[in-house]
Amino acid sequence: MRVRGGSRGAIEKTRALIALTRPPNAIMMFIAILSGILLSDNKVFQMEKLLLSFVTAYGLCGSSMGFNDYFDREVDKVNAPWRPIPAGIISESDAILTSSILASVGMLSAAATSMHCFVIAVIAFISAFTYNAQFKKMGFVGNNIVSAIVVAPFIYGSVLSDGYISQRLITFILPVYLSNLGREVIKGISDIEGDALRGVRSVARMRGEVIAARLGAIFYLAAVSISPLPYIFGLVNWSYVPIVLIADAGFIHCAISITRSPTKENSLRVKNWTLLWMLIALIAFIAGSL
Repeated sequence: MRVRGGSRGAIEKTRALIALTRPPNAIMMFIAILSGILLSDNKVFQMEKLLLSFVTAYGLCGSSMGFNDYFDREVDKVNAPWRPIPAGIISESDAILTSSILASVGMLSAAATSMHCFVIAVIAFISAFTYNAQFKKMGFVGNNIVSAIVVAPFIYGSVLSDGYISQRLITFILPVYLSNLGREVIKGISDIEGDALRGVRSVARMRGEVIAARLGAIFYLAAVSISPLPYIFGLVNWSYVPIVLIADAGFIHCAISITRSPTKENSLRVKNWTLLWMLIALIAFIAGSL
């Protein structure tokens, strides 16, 4: 019976360690790298480097998620007691060790890809780690760091393909950065209670829900305002236009919705809808770049 129980315990712990790394997030990061290649000038796909980039994506994303759970462990006892650390399935030292190993593997695979990719990976990892450890509490500063981390895999893919950041990619990551920044600010409306526990100085906590809603809406509208630039500059073909108009309409609707009703429930809806509009904008860029 003890052997069987130990076996079950080992399986449960293994599952918890995998859950700690948030596999769907890592897969999304790899898809962002592939998108960065598609948005590059030369669109160079090399199987060996694609495999290395998948290892980098999983390693660095998994490490970031693990460290995030470690630094949030006290708050998660209240807000998310089912997560591996507060649930007692894995220890704090397990989370640190697993995250450190994943970070090392991710860095090594980035170094094996190219020196430029390695530099981007180092910057992204340091940004994510310092955000989890300290800058999350700094509210708007932390929001900007998260938005920079979101665009990092697109930059990684472009550099993987071309060795530099293409002009086409720049016109893409600017609206992505702005729209995600708006999402992070608006997300703070729904996180006020949890942010109070961890001492996060979000815009919503410091300035109120109405100001946070208006600021988030401004960033959405700023992203929409620069969306025509890729077509104006001749960086994408005509198919970009009808698709990006759908995304723009979605962002405008979100901006109007959150300013009219800056509530916790509506901020959650707007936050989730924002991901859809960002995905449609990505499809627009890829279609326009082919």
